Amino acid sequence: MERKIVLSLFYMGIITAIAGILITTVVYYLFFRQELEENLIHDCRIIAQCYDTISSPEELKRFTGEEFRITLIENNGTVLFESDADSRNMQNHLDRPEIKSAIENGSGSDTRYSDTIGTEDYYYAVRLDDGNILRVSIQADSIFVLFERSLIIILLVISAIIAISLVISVKLTDKLIAPLKRIPQMIENNQSPEDIGLYDEIIPLAMEIKNVRSTQEQIRQEFTANVSHELKTPLTSISGYAELIETGMAQGGDCVKFAGKIRKESARLLTLIGDILRLSELDTTESSLLDDSVDLTAVAEECRERLIDSARQRGIRITITGSSEPVTGNLLEISELLYNLVDNAIKYNRENGNIDISITDRTLTVSDTGIGIPRESVSRIFERFYRADKSRSRAKGGTGLGLSIVRHIADHHHAEIEVDSTVNVGTRISIRFPQ
Repeated sequence: MERKIVLSLFYMGIITAIAGILITTVVYYLFFRQELEENLIHDCRIIAQCYDTISSPEELKRFTGEEFRITLIENNGTVLFESDADSRNMQNHLDRPEIKSAIENGSGSDTRYSDTIGTEDYYYAVRLDDGNILRVSIQADSIFVLFERSLIIILLVISAIIAISLVISVKLTDKLIAPLKRIPQMIENNQSPEDIGLYDEIIPLAMEIKNVRSTQEQIRQEFTANVSHELKTPLTSISGYAELIETGMAQGGDCVKFAGKIRKESARLLTLIGDILRLSELDTTESSLLDDSVDLTAVAEECRERLIDSARQRGIRITITGSSEPVTGNLLEISELLYNLVDNAIKYNRENGNIDISITDRTLTVSDTGIGIPRESVSRIFERFYRADKSRSRAKGGTGLGLSIVRHIADHHHAEIEVDSTVNVGTRISIRFPQ
């Protein structure tokens, strides 16, 4: 960001400076041209006023100067006098715009550009009382020659501006972002934005960052506490049963019973660790590609095959209805999402209950006839380790992470989640994939 600000200020300074030089030069040229034309008209009128005092056209030479020349033309276009050339060798001037205008209107002017020497000739003519035309002209550099002659100075000025702009851009950027660099210090030391001199416009953003940081820290602490608690519970059971066997307090059938409990708690522990590692993988690794064309019906059929034995043990029937066009996503993640939803529906269903996997309009819906979720808990069921009924969840082998994985995968696919649940009636969770 700092580099972008420096470059933006630098480019803005350069563009402004160059534009200023160009505009100043053009404006100066226009004022110069206007003044030159006004002076030419003034000189021509003075000479015209003095015309009656001369006895021959040759006397007009006394009015000429280094800056302008004088021409006297008959109303038929014949040149009677030219201060800078021999009038006898000059062409008829009747076709000249300023002469034609002077004959018709009493005065006329014209500007002609010379490509050869890069100059502009300004002409002004007036009709005299005897019908002759008096013309005064002056030659000046064109704006292009003016630029060319000033090129070295312009380049030096632009070079100086570039150097100055770069230095000012760096210093100004440092000054602008200095308060922003102090935001981590503000968060670390729990300071207020005013203490670090933060801009008023940035204070809401800084407070939002601070709140997000605090929330993340709280979530991290809660996650650490929850992981510790969830791991401690099965480990404590395993340790207790193993101690009973080790000390000989468990004999015969009790050893077999306790060994079974150790195996069950170990399986629960492995499942918990697996879910934690999976969530960590989803959080820290780069997003997987969403370039598979996923048949939701095929995914549902595969999921039912994987969980049919668990469902049959409790007399639960799994049905699949509907169909949909393929969705674009990650096949493995969508399969994992549906597996977690159906697995949850089996664990928290009633004996001999029903689970319906409905597929329609790019939407997966899993409905069960289970214990349901209290209304106040619906908004939190996707939080990590959150359980609406902790005792029953642990008894059924739930880790509290399955729905967190579901939400993570849904977010990755930009899918919408909708939950509708009634206690002692059942739960319906829909995942709507984007078009």
